[in-house]
Amino acid sequence: MDDLATLFKEAVDTVEPRDRRAELREAVTVAGRRRFRRTVTGGLLAAAAVVVTGVAVTMHGTDNHQDVGPVGPPRAIDRSRDDRPAYALYYLGQTPQGPRLYREFRAGPGPDPTPASSLSLMQEPPDDPDYQTLWPAGTFSDAQVVDGVIDVEVADPTSVAHRLEGMSAAEAELSVDQVIFTVEAAVQDDLPVQFTHDGSPVAQVLGRPTSEPRFGGEPVEVRALASISDPSEGRVVEGYFSADGEASSFEGAVPWELLDANGTVVKHDTAQTIGYGDRLYPWATGRIDVSDLAPGVYTFVVMTADPSGGAEGPGPMKDTRTVIIK
Repeated sequence: MDDLATLFKEAVDTVEPRDRRAELREAVTVAGRRRFRRTVTGGLLAAAAVVVTGVAVTMHGTDNHQDVGPVGPPRAIDRSRDDRPAYALYYLGQTPQGPRLYREFRAGPGPDPTPASSLSLMQEPPDDPDYQTLWPAGTFSDAQVVDGVIDVEVADPTSVAHRLEGMSAAEAELSVDQVIFTVEAAVQDDLPVQFTHDGSPVAQVLGRPTSEPRFGGEPVEVRALASISDPSEGRVVEGYFSADGEASSFEGAVPWELLDANGTVVKHDTAQTIGYGDRLYPWATGRIDVSDLAPGVYTFVVMTADPSGGAEGPGPMKDTRTVIIK
Protein backbone atom coordinates (compact mmCIF):
# COMPACT_ATOMS: atom_id res chain seq x y z
CA MET A 1 0.00 0.00 0.00
CA ASP A 2 1.95 2.96 -1.22
CA ASP A 3 -0.30 5.91 -1.90
CA LEU A 4 -2.55 8.48 -0.23
CA ALA A 5 -5.60 6.66 -1.58
CA THR A 6 -4.81 3.46 0.27
CA LEU A 7 -4.33 5.25 3.59
CA PHE A 8 -7.93 6.42 3.70
CA LYS A 9 -10.01 4.31 1.32
CA GLU A 10 -11.08 1.74 3.93
CA ALA A 11 -12.97 4.44 5.79
CA VAL A 12 -15.00 5.60 2.79
CA ASP A 13 -15.55 2.03 1.62
CA THR A 14 -17.85 1.59 4.60
CA VAL A 15 -20.46 3.63 2.73
CA GLU A 16 -21.25 0.41 0.85
CA PRO A 17 -23.18 -1.87 0.69
CA ARG A 18 -26.32 0.25 0.89
CA ASP A 19 -28.25 -2.08 3.17
CA ARG A 20 -29.97 0.78 5.07
CA ARG A 21 -31.65 2.23 1.99
CA ALA A 22 -35.16 0.82 2.47
CA GLU A 23 -35.23 1.83 6.13
CA LEU A 24 -33.99 5.36 5.43
CA ARG A 25 -36.22 5.88 2.38
CA GLU A 26 -39.32 5.23 4.48
CA ALA A 27 -38.14 7.49 7.27
CA VAL A 28 -37.18 10.52 5.22
CA THR A 29 -40.31 10.89 3.06
CA VAL A 30 -42.45 12.57 5.72
CA ALA A 31 -39.58 14.17 7.59
CA GLY A 32 -38.24 15.62 4.36
CA ARG A 33 -41.44 17.62 3.83
CA ARG A 34 -41.45 19.04 7.38
CA ARG A 35 -37.83 20.10 7.43
CA PHE A 36 -38.14 22.57 4.55
CA ARG A 37 -40.47 24.86 6.47
CA ARG A 38 -37.35 26.54 7.77
CA THR A 39 -34.46 28.01 5.87
CA VAL A 40 -31.38 25.88 5.47
CA THR A 41 -28.29 27.75 6.56
CA GLY A 42 -24.63 26.95 6.22
CA GLY A 43 -21.28 27.95 4.85
CA LEU A 44 -20.95 28.71 1.17
CA LEU A 45 -18.47 27.37 -1.35
CA ALA A 46 -18.42 30.58 -3.35
CA ALA A 47 -14.74 31.18 -2.80
CA ALA A 48 -13.92 27.63 -3.76
CA ALA A 49 -16.11 27.85 -6.85
CA VAL A 50 -14.27 30.94 -8.07
CA VAL A 51 -11.00 29.07 -8.36
CA VAL A 52 -12.54 26.07 -10.13
CA THR A 53 -11.49 26.23 -13.78
CA GLY A 54 -11.40 24.05 -16.82
CA VAL A 55 -14.26 21.68 -15.94
CA ALA A 56 -15.29 19.76 -19.07
CA VAL A 57 -18.99 19.70 -19.90
CA THR A 58 -18.90 16.96 -22.53
CA MET A 59 -17.77 13.37 -22.41
CA HIS A 60 -14.64 12.15 -24.19
CA GLY A 61 -15.26 11.56 -27.86
CA THR A 62 -13.28 8.32 -27.66
CA ASP A 63 -13.51 5.47 -25.20
CA ASN A 64 -10.17 5.78 -23.44
CA HIS A 65 -11.01 2.99 -21.01
CA GLN A 66 -10.85 0.55 -23.90
CA ASP A 67 -7.82 2.12 -25.57
CA VAL A 68 -5.35 1.27 -22.83
CA GLY A 69 -2.31 2.95 -24.35
CA PRO A 70 -1.04 6.22 -22.88
CA VAL A 71 -3.19 9.23 -23.77
CA GLY A 72 -1.12 12.38 -24.24
CA PRO A 73 1.93 13.40 -22.23
CA PRO A 74 1.53 11.99 -18.72
CA ARG A 75 2.20 14.15 -15.71
CA ALA A 76 3.71 12.93 -12.49
CA ILE A 77 1.36 13.39 -9.55
CA ASP A 78 3.04 12.60 -6.25
CA ARG A 79 0.91 13.02 -3.16
CA SER A 80 2.75 10.54 -1.00
CA ARG A 81 3.74 13.26 1.47
CA ASP A 82 0.37 15.02 1.50
CA ASP A 83 -1.08 14.76 5.00
CA ARG A 84 -4.44 16.32 4.19
CA PRO A 85 -7.54 14.07 4.40
CA ALA A 86 -8.44 12.08 1.30
CA TYR A 87 -11.79 12.61 -0.42
CA ALA A 88 -13.48 9.92 -2.49
CA LEU A 89 -14.78 11.71 -5.60
CA TYR A 90 -16.92 10.15 -8.30
CA TYR A 91 -16.71 10.85 -12.03
CA LEU A 92 -18.20 9.54 -15.25
CA GLY A 93 -16.21 7.23 -17.48
CA GLN A 94 -17.01 5.13 -20.51
CA THR A 95 -17.38 1.33 -20.53
CA PRO A 96 -18.61 -1.22 -23.10
CA GLN A 97 -21.98 -0.99 -21.31
CA GLY A 98 -22.17 2.79 -21.50
CA PRO A 99 -21.17 5.44 -18.94
CA ARG A 100 -20.48 4.37 -15.37
CA LEU A 101 -19.15 6.02 -12.23
CA TYR A 102 -15.45 5.74 -11.36
CA ARG A 103 -13.93 6.78 -8.06
CA GLU A 104 -10.84 8.91 -7.57
CA PHE A 105 -9.17 9.82 -4.27
CA ARG A 106 -7.85 13.34 -3.84
CA ALA A 107 -6.46 15.32 -0.92
CA GLY A 108 -8.63 18.15 0.34
CA PRO A 109 -9.20 20.51 3.26
CA GLY A 110 -9.37 19.07 6.77
CA PRO A 111 -9.26 18.05 9.42
CA ASP A 112 -12.05 15.78 8.13
CA PRO A 113 -13.82 15.57 4.77
CA THR A 114 -17.05 17.56 4.49
CA PRO A 115 -19.79 17.28 1.85
CA ALA A 116 -19.32 20.93 0.91
CA SER A 117 -15.61 20.51 0.24
CA SER A 118 -16.21 17.23 -1.59
CA LEU A 119 -18.51 18.97 -4.08
CA SER A 120 -16.00 21.77 -4.54
CA LEU A 121 -13.31 19.21 -5.41
CA MET A 122 -15.68 17.20 -7.61
CA GLN A 123 -16.27 20.23 -9.82
CA GLU A 124 -12.55 20.42 -10.59
CA PRO A 125 -11.06 18.35 -13.43
CA PRO A 126 -10.15 14.81 -12.28
CA ASP A 127 -6.53 13.67 -12.30
CA ASP A 128 -7.36 10.69 -14.52
CA PRO A 129 -7.94 11.91 -18.11
CA ASP A 130 -10.36 9.02 -18.72
CA TYR A 131 -12.84 10.50 -16.24
CA GLN A 132 -15.21 13.43 -16.69
CA THR A 133 -17.68 15.56 -14.80
CA LEU A 134 -20.52 17.12 -16.78
CA TRP A 135 -21.45 19.63 -14.06
CA PRO A 136 -20.53 23.23 -14.92
CA ALA A 137 -18.17 24.89 -12.47
CA GLY A 138 -20.00 26.60 -9.61
CA THR A 139 -23.19 24.55 -9.89
CA PHE A 140 -23.18 23.71 -6.18
CA SER A 141 -22.64 26.34 -3.50
CA ASP A 142 -23.05 24.37 -0.27
CA ALA A 143 -23.74 20.93 1.20
CA GLN A 144 -24.44 19.86 4.77
CA VAL A 145 -26.28 17.25 6.81
CA VAL A 146 -29.63 18.43 8.21
CA ASP A 147 -31.97 16.07 10.08
CA GLY A 148 -30.40 12.96 8.59
CA VAL A 149 -30.49 14.26 5.01
CA ILE A 150 -27.62 15.75 3.03
CA ASP A 151 -28.73 19.11 1.64
CA VAL A 152 -26.99 20.00 -1.62
CA GLU A 153 -27.48 23.67 -2.46
CA VAL A 154 -27.80 24.45 -6.17
CA ALA A 155 -26.58 27.97 -6.91
CA ASP A 156 -28.80 28.55 -9.98
CA PRO A 157 -31.49 25.86 -10.40
CA THR A 158 -32.65 27.22 -13.75
CA SER A 159 -29.24 26.60 -15.33
CA VAL A 160 -29.30 22.87 -14.56
CA ALA A 161 -33.04 22.17 -14.46
CA HIS A 162 -32.86 20.39 -17.81
CA ARG A 163 -30.29 18.19 -19.46
CA LEU A 164 -27.30 20.09 -20.74
CA GLU A 165 -26.61 20.29 -24.43
CA GLY A 166 -25.32 16.98 -25.76
CA MET A 167 -26.08 15.13 -22.51
CA SER A 168 -27.92 11.81 -22.76
CA ALA A 169 -30.63 10.70 -20.34
CA ALA A 170 -28.25 8.06 -18.96
CA GLU A 171 -25.54 10.68 -18.37
CA ALA A 172 -28.04 12.94 -16.61
CA GLU A 173 -29.14 10.20 -14.23
CA LEU A 174 -25.55 9.16 -13.61
CA SER A 175 -24.50 12.76 -12.93
CA VAL A 176 -27.13 12.99 -10.19
CA ASP A 177 -25.77 9.73 -8.75
CA GLN A 178 -22.27 11.22 -9.00
CA VAL A 179 -23.24 13.97 -6.56
CA ILE A 180 -25.02 11.57 -4.21
CA PHE A 181 -22.13 9.10 -4.03
CA THR A 182 -19.59 11.90 -3.53
CA VAL A 183 -21.34 13.59 -0.59
CA GLU A 184 -22.22 10.24 1.00
CA ALA A 185 -18.56 9.29 0.89
CA ALA A 186 -17.65 12.57 2.61
CA VAL A 187 -20.01 11.92 5.54
CA GLN A 188 -19.27 8.17 5.46
CA ASP A 189 -22.93 7.29 5.73
CA ASP A 190 -25.66 6.10 3.40
CA LEU A 191 -27.90 9.16 3.71
CA PRO A 192 -30.50 10.47 1.26
CA VAL A 193 -29.66 13.64 -0.65
CA GLN A 194 -31.96 16.63 -1.20
CA PHE A 195 -31.16 19.20 -3.87
CA THR A 196 -32.15 22.63 -2.53
CA HIS A 197 -32.07 26.35 -3.32
CA ASP A 198 -32.55 28.98 -0.62
CA GLY A 199 -33.74 26.28 1.77
CA SER A 200 -36.43 24.82 -0.49
CA PRO A 201 -36.37 21.62 -2.56
CA VAL A 202 -35.46 21.90 -6.23
CA ALA A 203 -38.12 20.23 -8.35
CA GLN A 204 -35.78 18.79 -10.94
CA VAL A 205 -32.10 18.70 -11.82
CA LEU A 206 -30.88 17.73 -15.31
CA GLY A 207 -34.44 16.70 -16.07
CA ARG A 208 -34.52 14.23 -13.17
CA PRO A 209 -37.12 14.61 -10.37
CA THR A 210 -35.53 15.90 -7.17
CA SER A 211 -38.42 17.33 -5.15
CA GLU A 212 -37.95 14.54 -2.59
CA PRO A 213 -34.71 13.28 -1.01
CA ARG A 214 -32.95 10.83 -3.32
CA PHE A 215 -30.71 7.82 -2.95
CA GLY A 216 -28.16 6.86 -5.56
CA GLY A 217 -28.49 3.81 -7.75
CA GLU A 218 -27.24 0.38 -6.74
CA PRO A 219 -23.43 0.39 -6.93
CA VAL A 220 -23.25 -2.65 -9.23
CA GLU A 221 -25.66 -0.95 -11.62
CA VAL A 222 -24.09 2.52 -11.77
CA ARG A 223 -20.41 2.07 -10.85
CA ALA A 224 -17.72 0.48 -13.00
CA LEU A 225 -17.42 -3.22 -12.19
CA ALA A 226 -13.63 -2.98 -12.15
CA SER A 227 -11.89 0.08 -10.73
CA ILE A 228 -8.54 1.13 -9.29
CA SER A 229 -8.19 2.90 -5.94
CA ASP A 230 -4.41 2.75 -5.80
CA PRO A 231 -2.08 3.71 -7.48
CA SER A 232 -3.29 7.18 -8.30
CA GLU A 233 -2.87 8.64 -11.78
CA GLY A 234 0.72 9.58 -12.57
CA ARG A 235 2.15 7.70 -9.59
CA VAL A 236 5.96 7.66 -9.57
CA VAL A 237 7.31 4.27 -8.42
CA GLU A 238 10.73 2.73 -7.96
CA GLY A 239 11.43 -1.00 -7.73
CA TYR A 240 7.86 -2.09 -7.08
CA PHE A 241 4.31 -0.94 -6.53
CA SER A 242 1.05 -2.48 -5.43
CA ALA A 243 -2.47 -1.96 -6.70
CA ASP A 244 -5.92 -2.38 -5.21
CA GLY A 245 -9.49 -1.39 -5.88
CA GLU A 246 -12.97 -2.83 -6.17
CA ALA A 247 -14.63 -5.19 -8.63
CA SER A 248 -17.59 -7.43 -9.27
CA SER A 249 -16.23 -10.06 -11.62
CA PHE A 250 -16.79 -13.66 -12.70
CA GLU A 251 -15.76 -15.93 -9.80
CA GLY A 252 -13.97 -12.94 -8.25
CA ALA A 253 -11.15 -12.98 -10.83
CA VAL A 254 -9.67 -9.57 -11.68
CA PRO A 255 -7.05 -9.80 -14.46
CA TRP A 256 -4.46 -7.04 -14.65
CA GLU A 257 -1.75 -6.01 -17.09
CA LEU A 258 1.14 -3.57 -17.18
CA LEU A 259 1.79 -2.09 -20.62
CA ASP A 260 4.83 -0.21 -21.84
CA ALA A 261 4.69 2.96 -23.96
CA ASN A 262 4.21 0.85 -27.11
CA GLY A 263 1.21 -0.98 -25.67
CA THR A 264 3.14 -4.22 -25.14
CA VAL A 265 2.16 -6.27 -22.10
CA VAL A 266 5.26 -6.56 -19.88
CA LYS A 267 3.60 -7.90 -16.73
CA HIS A 268 0.30 -9.63 -16.14
CA ASP A 269 -1.51 -11.68 -13.50
CA THR A 270 -4.91 -12.07 -11.88
CA ALA A 271 -5.97 -10.62 -8.55
CA GLN A 272 -8.83 -12.08 -6.54
CA THR A 273 -11.64 -10.28 -4.76
CA ILE A 274 -12.46 -11.30 -1.19
CA GLY A 275 -15.87 -12.48 -2.39
CA TYR A 276 -18.08 -12.34 -5.44
CA GLY A 277 -21.75 -11.94 -6.17
CA ASP A 278 -24.12 -8.99 -6.32
CA ARG A 279 -21.86 -6.25 -4.99
CA LEU A 280 -18.41 -4.73 -5.39
CA TYR A 281 -15.63 -6.41 -3.43
CA PRO A 282 -12.05 -5.29 -2.67
CA TRP A 283 -9.17 -6.76 -4.67
CA ALA A 284 -5.41 -6.34 -4.32
CA THR A 285 -2.41 -7.42 -6.37
CA GLY A 286 0.23 -7.52 -3.65
CA ARG A 287 3.72 -6.35 -4.58
CA ILE A 288 4.39 -5.99 -8.32
CA ASP A 289 8.13 -6.15 -8.99
CA VAL A 290 9.17 -3.66 -11.69
CA SER A 291 12.88 -3.57 -10.89
CA ASP A 292 13.63 -5.38 -14.15
CA LEU A 293 11.82 -2.79 -16.29
CA ALA A 294 13.40 0.23 -17.96
CA PRO A 295 12.47 3.65 -16.56
CA GLY A 296 9.59 5.24 -18.38
CA VAL A 297 5.84 5.60 -18.66
CA TYR A 298 3.65 2.53 -18.25
CA THR A 299 -0.08 1.87 -18.12
CA PHE A 300 -1.58 -0.35 -15.45
CA VAL A 301 -4.85 -1.96 -16.57
CA VAL A 302 -7.40 -3.86 -14.49
CA MET A 303 -10.50 -5.52 -15.92
CA THR A 304 -13.40 -7.81 -15.20
CA ALA A 305 -12.94 -11.43 -16.20
CA ASP A 306 -14.37 -12.43 -19.57
CA PRO A 307 -14.74 -16.23 -19.64
CA SER A 308 -16.21 -16.14 -23.16
CA GLY A 309 -13.09 -14.46 -24.55
CA GLY A 310 -15.19 -11.76 -26.20
CA ALA A 311 -17.62 -14.20 -27.82
CA GLU A 312 -20.51 -13.10 -25.62
CA GLY A 313 -21.54 -9.75 -24.21
CA PRO A 314 -20.04 -6.29 -24.71
CA GLY A 315 -16.64 -7.18 -23.26
CA PRO A 316 -14.89 -6.52 -19.95
CA MET A 317 -15.03 -3.27 -18.03
CA LYS A 318 -11.61 -1.72 -17.49
CA ASP A 319 -9.84 0.94 -15.53
CA THR A 320 -6.35 2.30 -16.15
CA ARG A 321 -3.64 4.28 -14.38
CA THR A 322 -0.47 5.86 -15.73
CA VAL A 323 2.53 4.69 -13.72
CA ILE A 324 5.96 6.30 -14.06
CA ILE A 325 8.84 3.97 -13.24
CA LYS A 326 12.05 5.70 -12.13
